Amino acid sequence: PLVSSKAVVSTQSTGMTVEPGFGGQSFMADMMPKVKYLRQNHPDAMIEVDGGLSLKTIEVAASAGANLIVSGSAVVKSDDPKSVIEELRNTVKKFHNRVE
Repeated sequence: PLVSSKAVVSTQSTGMTVEPGFGGQSFMADMMPKVKYLRQNHPDAMIEVDGGLSLKTIEVAASAGANLIVSGSAVVKSDDPKSVIEELRNTVKKFHNRVE
């Protein structure tokens, strides 16, 4: 996790937006306040969210501050994975200059 001390500052943090364990779970929007906090306190960090990310949930995560997205089921179960990836990336780009 990101640490805001004079000695240590991480440049990336990962927030789980599902219960870890298996794919295809529903996105947990109640994790977004943590993402917002990280973005407000670490504006240059890479903030990753992992779990339940899809075309229906990406805007919530990106607007909260996530700019690194892990999306499994939404991509691999799609008829057009490349298009889904592009749309996820473009949505994140609406909110952030730095997108991975």
